[in-house]
Amino acid sequence: MCKKIFKRAMAMVLAAGMMSGMTACGGKEAAQPATTAAGATTAAQAASKAEETLAENAGAEADSLAAEEGAEIEVAYWEGSTSDKNAWDELLDNLEKDHPEIKIIRQTYPSSDFRDMLDTRIAGNDWPDVIRYTYQRLGKFKKAEVMLDLTPYISQESLDDVNPAFLSACTYEGKLVGMPHHADTMAIFYNKRMFEEAGIRIPTGVEDGYSWEELMEISRTLKEKYNLPYAFGGIWENTSGYRYLPFIYMNNGAILNEAQDAVTMESPEVLEAIKFYEDLRKEDLVANTAFTGATATNSLFVAEQTAFSFSGSWHCAYMQENMGDKWGVTYMPVRNGKTGSDMGGNAVFAYAETKYPKAAAIVVDYITNAENMKKFCETGAFIPVRTSLLEGGVEYNDFADEMKIFNEIVATIDPKMAADETSVPFQQLNEIFNEEMDPLAVNNSATAEEVAAACQERMTGILNEN
Repeated sequence: MCKKIFKRAMAMVLAAGMMSGMTACGGKEAAQPATTAAGATTAAQAASKAEETLAENAGAEADSLAAEEGAEIEVAYWEGSTSDKNAWDELLDNLEKDHPEIKIIRQTYPSSDFRDMLDTRIAGNDWPDVIRYTYQRLGKFKKAEVMLDLTPYISQESLDDVNPAFLSACTYEGKLVGMPHHADTMAIFYNKRMFEEAGIRIPTGVEDGYSWEELMEISRTLKEKYNLPYAFGGIWENTSGYRYLPFIYMNNGAILNEAQDAVTMESPEVLEAIKFYEDLRKEDLVANTAFTGATATNSLFVAEQTAFSFSGSWHCAYMQENMGDKWGVTYMPVRNGKTGSDMGGNAVFAYAETKYPKAAAIVVDYITNAENMKKFCETGAFIPVRTSLLEGGVEYNDFADEMKIFNEIVATIDPKMAADETSVPFQQLNEIFNEEMDPLAVNNSATAEEVAAACQERMTGILNEN
């Protein structure tokens, strides 16, 4: 899809009043899958070839990279919290000191308005040069070919240090179109008193997580012992159904096949993961919050109406403020030896038609290098996406023990899930998953088989649109 079509599509989105912003690229262009010939290679083979292509071309100009004369780079980002603001202020202050040859223009938006305001600018063909963006929403930009190819500018040494799942999220057709900046992820927050009194073991590592069967028994025990309405909840509410996908992928399922040209929601592995949720709901073990419904998980947990919660690393401060020291964090479940979690966080990419591509590449590389990623994560309480830092390089001032666990969990995120969640049609596929899970999650008015079948049909329709 050319850039002009992308601009028109964005204008149509805004004219239609779709305030959710970037959930789709607009019309048929957003949903069109990559075409594949008969006997096409699988995504694994394609990914291997893409990695080879990337490796062949990575860093070709990195050693001699210099900004264009008079370069001015506008960096667009949001500040989601005080610590987030402090991290960006520190980062960009240092960037200006270390690269005085580049004039940095800071464009900050409130987190709640960022996507809508960026949409408006894009519709007017007024692109920032460098943009912070969530991984799951990168797909439409990839397809539109509006992301600067960073392959020649980022060294292979730098790429080798990036966690594979997150590097996969920032590549497209053998090109590096962005750089992972940081992550956040999901774990089990548990009520210390309840778990201790009930004699429930606390996992000690990523491979020691509760099995699905153990999780079911723990839920039954806690619900009965404390007369709870539900044993637990999860932050896959509020149209964030993708946060339940780790259960599908740890069961070796996927929403798309290897070539990403067919939906696989009726596979035994996917069906089993949805059936697990159905079984939990039948016994009121998991909260009956709709996947499209308002957020309730954390409020139920801090009110001790549930005994544990699948919540995010960014919720530590909320738990401390509302529960004191009565909560703890432990690892995600394990299924047949495999675990995983939510891929949260953000990447940084540059606009393909920036006037100063080399300066933009310098800025992206600076923001995401190991030293600056470490500082950013320490100040902003984020999780790094570089292997060297995930292995213990970040020193947190707050919640050090909990953040250590989250750092370990990030390393388990499935690269296939990352690739699927950053595919071109993913936002539409996620919307369908949310909508079809609702009747099962709320009142068991749909079975797992019905959910899987409906997802299969509707998602296939998205892939087949012209």
